[in-house]
Amino acid sequence: MIRPSSSNPRISPLLSAVTWLEVAVLVVAGGGLLIAHPLVIGIWPWTLAPFNLRFLGALYTAALLAAFLQSWFGKWAPARTVTTMIFVFTLVVTACSFLHWDRFDPAKVEVWVWFVLYIGVCLNAGAHLWWYRSIAAAGSSPSSRSRVVLLAQTIVLGGYGLALLIAPEPSARLWPWKLDAFHAQLYSVTFLTPAVGALSLLRSVTRIDWFTLGFTQLAWGLLPILALVIVDLQLHRVDWLAWQVWLWIGLFVLTAAMGVWMLLKAAAQSVLSREGD
Repeated sequence: MIRPSSSNPRISPLLSAVTWLEVAVLVVAGGGLLIAHPLVIGIWPWTLAPFNLRFLGALYTAALLAAFLQSWFGKWAPARTVTTMIFVFTLVVTACSFLHWDRFDPAKVEVWVWFVLYIGVCLNAGAHLWWYRSIAAAGSSPSSRSRVVLLAQTIVLGGYGLALLIAPEPSARLWPWKLDAFHAQLYSVTFLTPAVGALSLLRSVTRIDWFTLGFTQLAWGLLPILALVIVDLQLHRVDWLAWQVWLWIGLFVLTAAMGVWMLLKAAAQSVLSREGD
């Protein structure tokens, strides 16, 4: 068991190494799918249609930022938030992958790489959350107003994420393109991940926590919209007059706007810290 000597210790060498591995994988997966590189498409564990391809690229590119910041800072804050998000993300994706095992061809090496990576990263994140569970949280409790805003994000995004997970087909009607049950449940992490990120800040938060989650959410909200526009410029399949499309876009705008708000909180805290000096 890890016994840290401070409220914000350095993360363990194991967590650091695994997170840097995630960064390397996400550079290839996120960047490769976002630009639709044939090599990355060719080794993906299942066939991806154009909208799903770019959307996953956007999501993995945004996740890359969170993993990089965790590795770069190397402290439990912001790792406590990012590791929680990684745990939920990988747990849900792993469970959905097993639930839809028929979508995978076990004869392909990339399928086993997929499962080994996701199970390994999930176990690593879960183990570190358990090992560090007794650490007194660094930072201070957010203000009452901030707690309300964070809780609102948790409820709105988390609620829709759970809806996609539990009732994938009716919940997927909001999407600008048609989703099957597999992708709808898989994409529940799009909303569950920032929801648990906000939830993790309710107890205590530092300036670095605000910055890391804010920067991540800004990309998490904007890149999927960009991916949608890029694909539709080629295929012209999105009904831009449909209210469902704008509600879907609204959820991502909300995510990005929350990211901006968090970055402003980080900047304000930095100014207060300098004035205190």
